[in-house]
Amino acid sequence: MASDDVSNQVGSQLLFENDRVRVWDLRLAPGESTGQHRHSSDYFYVVIGDGELQGISADGTAKEPRQMQDGEVHFRTVNGEDTHAAVNTGDQSWRNIVVELKEPTA
Repeated sequence: MASDDVSNQVGSQLLFENDRVRVWDLRLAPGESTGQHRHSSDYFYVVIGDGELQGISADGTAKEPRQMQDGEVHFRTVNGEDTHAAVNTGDQSWRNIVVELKEPTA
């Protein structure tokens, strides 16, 4: 995949950004994908409502769909860059809040 096909937009809407964090609202209709996007810093996301999500790695490999519950929190450590897509494989809308942690300023 060409690097210009990969987005830095990791959610549907940027809710907040400052020098320490970037906060995204991610919403996907059933069957909808985020498309390939990249994270360049550690991040976590909070699941809003129950649903099913499938990760797609940068090389196109699909992971097993995962059932997730309202309120779950998942933390991801990023070493360099993390490029992937996410697909709503459930039968209802998917939503989570993604918080990207920027490097602290000195």
